[in-house]
Amino acid sequence: MEGQQNNTNPVRLNPAELLEQLKITTEALHKESTQLNSNIPGIDKKLKETGELIAHSLKELRESVMDIRVGISPEDLKKLESYKDYFKHYKPVLYISLFVMLSGWGLAIFGAYSGIKYYKESVRTKQEIRGEVLQEINQDGNVIVERQKWSDYKEQSEVLKAWQKSNPRDSESLTNYFKGYQEFKKGKE
Repeated sequence: MEGQQNNTNPVRLNPAELLEQLKITTEALHKESTQLNSNIPGIDKKLKETGELIAHSLKELRESVMDIRVGISPEDLKKLESYKDYFKHYKPVLYISLFVMLSGWGLAIFGAYSGIKYYKESVRTKQEIRGEVLQEINQDGNVIVERQKWSDYKEQSEVLKAWQKSNPRDSESLTNYFKGYQEFKKGKE
């Protein structure tokens, strides 16, 4: 309940204290502005001195640049003319070397293109041949079997034949069963 009473009663400020605080703050601001105003003439003076120094430096720089003269002596001109004659002799060599370099690049590009094209055609041809061989094997009624499976089938067949020879009575029932199975299979088809 006491907390509610504190919230409902506004805090009363003393006008005399507020006036005193405002006076103190106003005096402090007045002192700061006076101090800033007193420093402005010194800053202006320094700016003028800096401007004069920059202007003087620019003037000296212009004068020193204007005094520079570029010229070629007659001896240097003769040397340049001799180099001109020197390069006339090597001009064909330069053109030939450029031609050889460009031809080499052309051959390299052509070789790479031809190699890629040959590889693709080779792979395609091998796949076609493999397909044709598999079709021929299939047309002849043959199949491709793994070596291990073929060896296992051969071994089982040999074991079965050997068993039939050694047990003719028992093998007769197996032979009858096999013939019946084949007839059953033909009847289904």
